[in-house]
Amino acid sequence: MKIERLGSLGMALIAALVMLAGLAQMVSAEPRVTLQFAHCCPAEHTFGVYAHQFADRVAENSGGEIAIEVLDGGVLGSEQAIAQKVQLGVVALAGITSNNVAQLAPALNVLVLPYMFDGVDDLTGDGGLLRAGAYRDALNERVLAESGSLRVVGGFTNSFRSILAKNQCIDTIDDLQGLKIRAPKNPVMTAMWDSWGVSTYPIAWGETFGAVATGVVDSFDSPTDVVLDMGFHEHIKYVTEASYLPMAGVVIVNNDIFSGLSEADQAVLLKSADEVDQSHAAHVAANAERVRKELSENHGVTFCELKDPEVWKEKAQGAWPKLFELVGGGEAWVEETKHYKETGTLN
Repeated sequence: MKIERLGSLGMALIAALVMLAGLAQMVSAEPRVTLQFAHCCPAEHTFGVYAHQFADRVAENSGGEIAIEVLDGGVLGSEQAIAQKVQLGVVALAGITSNNVAQLAPALNVLVLPYMFDGVDDLTGDGGLLRAGAYRDALNERVLAESGSLRVVGGFTNSFRSILAKNQCIDTIDDLQGLKIRAPKNPVMTAMWDSWGVSTYPIAWGETFGAVATGVVDSFDSPTDVVLDMGFHEHIKYVTEASYLPMAGVVIVNNDIFSGLSEADQAVLLKSADEVDQSHAAHVAANAERVRKELSENHGVTFCELKDPEVWKEKAQGAWPKLFELVGGGEAWVEETKHYKETGTLN
């Protein structure tokens, strides 16, 4: 009787060991597919949070068969350089500000028109332009046609751009005069600043911290969290949270690489991006409160408020007719975008 009992225990132990060995093999097994995802910023920055959330979702949704290797910190260069590397297939995926992908796909310049959007929900909320749906399908069709190889599979924001300054509050449009302001090298954004009577310095993002530190520029615009998360609070002491332009980011993938995946693997990437598009929006909302509190309480940053926002809006929107030729699809695509934003349907 004892021998039989020991035999049963032994068999059970062997079975358990076999199961554990199988699980260990599954855990240690190499992924079947590995794709690289590049972006501009540190892992803790909003862009990095999106990238790592995406990597986690892909791993879970694929049962570990697909791995996303995140390249943090702009190791592949500027955002424009990263976009070009995705276009060429040097790297599979990237999360990039739309104005820096627009060099390759001008249809994205519609997301850069000042005062096009009332809030970030217009982009990433339910039915937003960058969420999976009819509008993003239409946008993707244009991006693919214009770039030849880029596909949009996700979208995110980092709230509205703020005006960040070293030495003064910017309360009125007149306060811009005499400032040395860095802005992205994008023709639509340059025209916006021109409408406010400002000539900007088109300095690459990776060079912006040094430019601010050394006095080459004394102001730039960007979502507020970069002041905290990327150390700009050492020099930036005034933040004007304006509402002229939300930072619209797109997740792009090289179309040849994407098309070379199985339909099941493609579905995993799309599903994962859609899930992170939603979860990341919640992160951005919560992060904004954290950033403002830490900057004001711990780093002596003053938050300013525009006294003449209607003047900024009138001048910037007055430049729209000159900008249509810079948008792929022109005025018709701009009107299509406005129509979808207002009705949730395409013309």
